[in-house]
Amino acid sequence: MTISDWKRAIYALLVLPGYLGGAKVQRRLARRWLGQGNGTRPRFAAAFGLSLVAFLLALLLFYLVGRIVTYGFFWTGSDPEGTWGGPTLAGAWIVHFLVALGMAIPIFLALRSITRLEARLLG
Repeated sequence: MTISDWKRAIYALLVLPGYLGGAKVQRRLARRWLGQGNGTRPRFAAAFGLSLVAFLLALLLFYLVGRIVTYGFFWTGSDPEGTWGGPTLAGAWIVHFLVALGMAIPIFLALRSITRLEARLLG
């Protein structure tokens, strides 16, 4: 999980709404967040499906990160035995962090491939 992976995730969140802005916005997003823009003729219709998949994956990724960061704020302590990780907040946070990490790594790997192909299609 490098800075490049996080940039790809941000790009995946922005690229679907960027379709409303047209070709210029799409190329600017690819240049800004992926550092690519080879000047070939863009194929927006072909890249739309990939943009949709990337958007949904990035949305899930940022939800997981946000939920783990704010996990302690939702802790009531009324049912500590029913939470994953045991009766303490620290144990529950660690277990949820590890589960989210196990989901985030495959998402990052999928976004790497999807955004690379998408950038090639968008030119």
